[in-house]
Amino acid sequence: MAEVLSLVVQMALGILVPWWIVRHDLRHRAPAELARAWNDASFWTAIVVFGPLCIPVHFIRTRRSLWGVLLGVLWMAAAVVAIAVPIVGLEALIST
Repeated sequence: MAEVLSLVVQMALGILVPWWIVRHDLRHRAPAELARAWNDASFWTAIVVFGPLCIPVHFIRTRRSLWGVLLGVLWMAAAVVAIAVPIVGLEALIST
């Protein structure tokens, strides 16, 4: 049962964390950058199917620069940590 709970929380965080990062970034983009962003259907497909791996693609698409690549990789690393830390804590809590 603990494995199922851990999997459900991991799947939920794998969608919520990238969603928050990309939506937060979109609120601060210029109109030219917003024009290069995903439409809603592509946005949700990328978030649900690829999770944190879609974050660098978003930053590269909107910025089209080396800075976008760096920001994307850094935000993806932050997303992986934000997903992994609660999972490790939950598994430690359940196993004791």
